[in-house]
Amino acid sequence: MDIAVEPPLGVGDIQFGEEFTAVADRLRSLGDLRVASPAPGRTAFKSTLVLPDFEITLLMDDGVHVTAVEVWRFENDAAEVHVHYGDLDLFRTPARELAARIEEMGNASVSPDEEVTIFPELSLLLSRETSREVPLDETDGLPLYAHYVLAAPAGYFD
Repeated sequence: MDIAVEPPLGVGDIQFGEEFTAVADRLRSLGDLRVASPAPGRTAFKSTLVLPDFEITLLMDDGVHVTAVEVWRFENDAAEVHVHYGDLDLFRTPARELAARIEEMGNASVSPDEEVTIFPELSLLLSRETSREVPLDETDGLPLYAHYVLAAPAGYFD
C-alpha cells in the first residue's frame, strides 16, 4: 500500500474538510473502521481504520469534517506499506534525518519535547513517542523512526 501524506491537502484519498460520512464509506472496504463516540458535551470524535500492518486515525474536531489524519507506523518492518511525503519515506527514514530533510526544503520546525517535531507552516507533526520495543537512535537514545505522523490543513498548529 502506498500512502501520500500531502499537508495541507490530505492523506491518500482523504481530503481535509471532507465530510466523514463520505470518507467512511470509502474506508470500510479497506479494513475495520472503528468509530469512537464523542465525549459527553462534545462533538469532536475520531475514527480508526485498522489494517493488517498499520492504522490510520481520522480526527473530526467539528464532529462532521475530517480535520486531521494520523498514520501509525507498522510493527513489521517487512510490511508492504509506504507512507511518504514527496520522496521521503516517513517511516523508514531515521527520524532525525527525516526532520532535517524536511527543514532543508524550507520548512521551519518547533519541538515541544524531544520526541515530537512540528512543522507548523507545513501542518505536519512527526512523533517518535512509543511504548513498543523499537530500534533506538545511537545519538539521542530515542526511537530511530517516527512512530506516527499527523497531517492537517493549513493553520492547524496556529
